[in-house]
Amino acid sequence: MDDLVEALALLRRAAVVADGIDAALAGTDLTVDRWRGLHVIHHNPGYSMSDIVEALAVPSTSATRIVDGLVELGAVYRTASTQDRRRTVLRSSSHGAELLRTAESAISAMDFLLRK
Repeated sequence: MDDLVEALALLRRAAVVADGIDAALAGTDLTVDRWRGLHVIHHNPGYSMSDIVEALAVPSTSATRIVDGLVELGAVYRTASTQDRRRTVLRSSSHGAELLRTAESAISAMDFLLRK
């Protein structure tokens, strides 16, 4: 029973943190999912869609929705892999890097939520 109580407390804390991050991202054109995706892509240039699915632990349809949104914002580029032209790889743009800096600065300011 203690494990169940701990699991519920962890889920509650995760929801509070997600809400705080969502509020911090207001005005950045990023959702929590887009921020997570942009963070992964920016720090792992050349990742494929399957890499994103694994890194974010989301279904492929969700990863596609996230990346499509980032491409529409001009934050991410899709290009053909130089090793395998059938494979698409992802890279953040300069706009994406700036968007990520702005978002992560706002999220860092809410550090108190992460320490509760």
